[in-house]
Amino acid sequence: MHSTALFEKKVSSLYAHYLLPTLLAMASNSLYCLADVYFVSKGAGSTALAAMNIAIPLYTIYSAIGLTFGVGAATVMSVAEGEKQPKVRNKAYTYGALGMVSIGLCIAFFGNLFVDDFAYLLGSSEELLPLVKAYMIPVNGMAMAFIVNYAGSVILRNDHAPRLAMIATMAGNFSNIFLDYVFVIQFNMGIFGAAVATAIGPVISLGIMSLHFIRKKNTIHLTKDIFDTKIWKRIFSNGFGSGILEISAGAVIVIFNYVILKKADAMFLAAYAIITNIAYVGKGLLNGFAQASQPIISANYGAMHTKRVKEAFSISIQTSLIFSIVAYLLCFIFSKELAALFANNDAALIESASKGIQFYFLSLPFTALITMFLYFFQSIEYGKVATLLAFLKGFVFILLGLFLLVSLFGIDAIWFTVAFAEAFGVLFALLFYKKRLS
Repeated sequence: MHSTALFEKKVSSLYAHYLLPTLLAMASNSLYCLADVYFVSKGAGSTALAAMNIAIPLYTIYSAIGLTFGVGAATVMSVAEGEKQPKVRNKAYTYGALGMVSIGLCIAFFGNLFVDDFAYLLGSSEELLPLVKAYMIPVNGMAMAFIVNYAGSVILRNDHAPRLAMIATMAGNFSNIFLDYVFVIQFNMGIFGAAVATAIGPVISLGIMSLHFIRKKNTIHLTKDIFDTKIWKRIFSNGFGSGILEISAGAVIVIFNYVILKKADAMFLAAYAIITNIAYVGKGLLNGFAQASQPIISANYGAMHTKRVKEAFSISIQTSLIFSIVAYLLCFIFSKELAALFANNDAALIESASKGIQFYFLSLPFTALITMFLYFFQSIEYGKVATLLAFLKGFVFILLGLFLLVSLFGIDAIWFTVAFAEAFGVLFALLFYKKRLS
């Protein structure tokens, strides 16, 4: 697609052009996450599944860093495209790449050097520590690949290559699923095998993404000028909201794991592990609806095409909301079937997880709305608003809901906490929207 299409082509057609490959990529992300859960539960048991859930926040750390630089740089790139400033585009791309690679290498080194401390920080017990470490070590070792991979698809999408971003993501994810089967089931490598399979995936994705540059399809280029503080500030301002959102998702898992271990049993924790991974699917797909609109909104915002900005936002929020409602209804109706996929014929676990699914995913419509608002504010460089919203809904409202609901109604009320936090987040988002943009 030529860049001029962003300013001339019908907005609904543009959105469909970006949405389909983005959703397919996110769907494949979801499949590999579910595959990890499925193969670990089948090949290593519920204890290994609980250990893997302890380590899952690693991915939120990596995605937080990747999306901070990826979304931040991509937003500046697209706004600069609308403003016809190619030098700014190149700086944004260069700074994003530099930040990701540097931090990724540091995590790979220090994450494994202090792996025990890291595992305890994530909520591991003495009993689970060996299994948690077995999963963390290969994943930490490929931290840079994970981080760059999360950002790479966003940057490619903003360089007019959504299809290649989709192919790269899907190739990495399906290789992970295949290797999960080989390592965990065939080679009986347990949780370590699942981690190795997962670590190989982003390497394959990045190899395919590099074709965009090898074939010289790119309109962005690395620059030696890396000291423009204004660009650095814009990247962090625009991307930090996504970073906070991802970090908060990981923090929620850590906090929930802690509360469950204090107030319930391993069965309840295993049920939460199942719900966490299903939730990752929903969250990923809803992010896809938002990410598909970002290049359109940012570029037209830079070109001062206000009507097209509002139209893109309206279309994206409507489609996302419809999807979330349908998704919740399916989760409610098929809650036992979903639980049974990962419970390895454990009737008690199926019952516990099924109940949790029906209540937990009441949050989906609210998640759809708050995600759209956050990405919208980022797309138009209202980074401070996006960051504040992400912090409120990801930390303040979650902790408030957790304290109030669990204190008043017991541990089962933990399933309503996310819906509580997301709903309050939506209210604040609407206030900011009316104040700033109406």
